[in-house]
Amino acid sequence: MNCAECRENLVACVEGLLGDEQFRHCQAHFEGCADCRAEYAAIAALQQQLAASGRVAAEVSVVGPVMRRVRQQQTVKERSTIMSRLFTRWGLGLSAAAGAGAVILIVALAAPRAHATAAAVMARGARAVANLTSIHLRGQMRTFPQDNFESISPDSPFCTVELWKQYTPQLEWRVEKPGRVAVMDGQSAVLYIKAPANMGYKVPGATPSAFDTEWLHSIADLSNTISNDLRHAKAQGWKLDLIEETAANGSRQAVVTVHARSGVPDDDYGKNHFLGNADTRRVYRFDAESGQLEAAQMYLVRNSGEVQVFELNEIEYNTPIEPSVFQLQLPADVAWVQDPQTLPDNQKYASMTAEQAARAFFEACAATNWDEAGKFMSPITDQTKEGLGGLEIVSLGQAFSSKTYPGRFVPYEIKLPPQVVNVRVANTNAAKRFVLTGVYDSKLRLQQDLKWSGEPEVLPNNQAYARLSPTETVQAYFDAQAKFDWVEMRKFTSQHDVEETKGQVETAQKMGMDMRKLMPVYKAVEAVWSPEQSAFFVRCQVTGVKKFNLAVRKDNPAGRWQVDGGI
Repeated sequence: MNCAECRENLVACVEGLLGDEQFRHCQAHFEGCADCRAEYAAIAALQQQLAASGRVAAEVSVVGPVMRRVRQQQTVKERSTIMSRLFTRWGLGLSAAAGAGAVILIVALAAPRAHATAAAVMARGARAVANLTSIHLRGQMRTFPQDNFESISPDSPFCTVELWKQYTPQLEWRVEKPGRVAVMDGQSAVLYIKAPANMGYKVPGATPSAFDTEWLHSIADLSNTISNDLRHAKAQGWKLDLIEETAANGSRQAVVTVHARSGVPDDDYGKNHFLGNADTRRVYRFDAESGQLEAAQMYLVRNSGEVQVFELNEIEYNTPIEPSVFQLQLPADVAWVQDPQTLPDNQKYASMTAEQAARAFFEACAATNWDEAGKFMSPITDQTKEGLGGLEIVSLGQAFSSKTYPGRFVPYEIKLPPQVVNVRVANTNAAKRFVLTGVYDSKLRLQQDLKWSGEPEVLPNNQAYARLSPTETVQAYFDAQAKFDWVEMRKFTSQHDVEETKGQVETAQKMGMDMRKLMPVYKAVEAVWSPEQSAFFVRCQVTGVKKFNLAVRKDNPAGRWQVDGGI
């Protein structure tokens, strides 16, 4: 029996629910595993604490229509006990409390009646989805399309985040946002970061989550969410609230709000970059009759006020999922991330400081020595070579740490080598003026498809813009972008593009970057007609500097610094 299997059975072992053979396997595992042995002892101690609280729990007065419905559910007899519900998969710190045991759990967590009723409603919600065969979630999140699944950008527009999860006959799942997708087909998990990055990463074996998708899985596995939130409510004093509302369709909803605190100081560099590092207000909306979760929202709580960063508004339970959903078709030229291997002169690199490693990486890029650069980052893609080859180092600062990150951050400023981008424009619209419809790299590979949700509007002074040539249109677009003139920029591109660019600029500024100095300089050079696409491609030269923080970490078997982000 391995650790994962043992931890699946810890609660049942404590409560005497295991068969003789399983019990013997657990006991044998405890003898050689101090971690599982300690966890078993902790569960046993908590069980005693909850049992001691049972007499007090029976005296708790829970009132209102929501709790009357919860009590009705408590009359159903089940084999599982409170501890079985609460600490299944203890190793992940997640599971559910249900039935009469929920009341016992509530008293152990907090005495206030509102807290208790909120916890009971959440417990009932877990019970309502205890035996799912599949689930499909679709929501909106403020995040950059190609960034990590847990990454939030509170000033950016919403983009779609979606999860499909099948529990039987074998566990399979898929999580997707516009710029990246992760799929676990029952055999292995694969992450693909879409073009222009065109990068892949593979984790062998079946895994319940990977690639920063844990937070979305926790909503799909509602019992996990409830156990995790209630555990933190007890340990860290999180506040729980409960109200009842009427939904748009007239049904009643029990609305539970969890005030979650990350424990990350406000002045920490990593604060509010990821859901796990942010203070959030989480709102769960349960159908008052069935107990099932119907919707959820998350709000980032910061000194300047709250902002909604996630909304889950589509949930499908036990709906058959096409097998093709869990199959990922990848381009043949995907650049695969490789774990660093021990080099013949590995000690030379392992002894470097974070600053020295950052300098060595940038110097290798400046010299276009990609073999050397590859010792610090994987993969080295064509995009990397084109974007960083021949760069000039302006400055490197002193490395600093964050409570939220296992590595170090090295401030840098580099002068980027001249690059070429191609912008696709067309005037086949009612306004009869050129607008941007796509951005391509120097080899005419699509980098950004500027899809319009509707026709470009006819402007009050539309004729003046209709007279602009394709080259003049693209130059006017970039000039407006450099001035942060979002109104003018909107005359040439989609609203989504404006909002996304504005969000990126505001996020960078809040991180201390002077974007007026750091905005790239674009010069539209010439336009070429493409009969295939019925559009012009405008070639542009791009120059500029980049000032940011290079994320590096060395928690790998080779023990040497690896570039993890910030490029």
